[in-house]
Amino acid sequence: MTTIPLRPTMLEVDLDAAADNVRAVRRLVGPERKIFAVVKADGYGFGAAEMGAVFVRNGADYLAVADLTEGIRMRQRGITAPILVYPNSLPVAAADALAHGLVPTLVDLDSARAYSEAAAGPCEVFVKVDVGLERLGVPTEQAVKTILAMMELPHLRLGGICAHPHAEVGGDPAYADWQLGRFTGVIDELEARGVPVPVRLLAATPFVLRFPHTYLNAVDPGRMLYGITFPGETPPVPLRPAFLALTTRVIALKELSPRDRFAEMAPFPVTAPMRLGVVPMGSADGLRWLHAGHVLVRGQSAPVIGSPSLEHTRIDLTSVPAAAVGDEVVIIGRQGGLEISPAEVASRHGLGLHHVATTVGPRVPRVYLSGRATV
Repeated sequence: MTTIPLRPTMLEVDLDAAADNVRAVRRLVGPERKIFAVVKADGYGFGAAEMGAVFVRNGADYLAVADLTEGIRMRQRGITAPILVYPNSLPVAAADALAHGLVPTLVDLDSARAYSEAAAGPCEVFVKVDVGLERLGVPTEQAVKTILAMMELPHLRLGGICAHPHAEVGGDPAYADWQLGRFTGVIDELEARGVPVPVRLLAATPFVLRFPHTYLNAVDPGRMLYGITFPGETPPVPLRPAFLALTTRVIALKELSPRDRFAEMAPFPVTAPMRLGVVPMGSADGLRWLHAGHVLVRGQSAPVIGSPSLEHTRIDLTSVPAAAVGDEVVIIGRQGGLEISPAEVASRHGLGLHHVATTVGPRVPRVYLSGRATV
């Protein structure tokens, strides 16, 4: 049987790169710190369960998701490692989270009460403190009072405190220190009041890359585990991209002649004879934001013609006369001596590099490669 999917469009993911990256983080932070490997947004578009399994096998202590349903799906896929769920659900979901052995992150007393009432015994929780991002989290000024009130509720046990600090590439280190000080200030006051904080989780990827003094006793790297860094960032350890290639196949060919009648109403101009190819990937798969204006066929560049439709996209194969139905079409990746990189696509469409794989639609199969063998 063929290894090409029935709909021959796929995102190829390098599991060996992911394994190398989490091992690199372990070397960086040392053996004594906990690593919370972030697999939010379905593992940054690569697949949460598949990537999570790789991270745990290669040294991660916890997995972290931002969606309760993702945590449940991972349990259903057989992931038994501890899973921290960042705040992203209503208090009514408490019973479901506990039923699947997930560790919730609380941001207010209402959520704390819901978990206290849903728990039949000791219930480990984390609390998120907002140290400057102005998004989710207990405001720093209210954090100690709120956490003390949470810990008075039945069953709740404080597993740790986390935050999502804000850091611009090349930004002022003093801003990082200011956020660190706000975070550790909450911890110091809690411990002075007799509330131990077992896990202190502040350093996400930007801080892991730049500020070792913020590691505390745990880190929660995200995009760097997938080999994603931003322009201007210099990783202190080697990282490899997990994104190998986004590919499809030519499914139809036709020869076009210049149109005289109603030429202005054609979907694209045809001013000379053209060899047109059609590929089975379109805007419903995210291709409107995933192409670099051209693709690679038989080691040559072929322009994308017009805008992708819902299910299909046209390419100009006039300069690739040997192209045939079934030929591989590389949208992102390397073919022969040419390459279209995720960074090129991100730059063209104004995406953050960490949004490229998440833009690939869920219908596109993720194909996992290890030792360059499909798994």
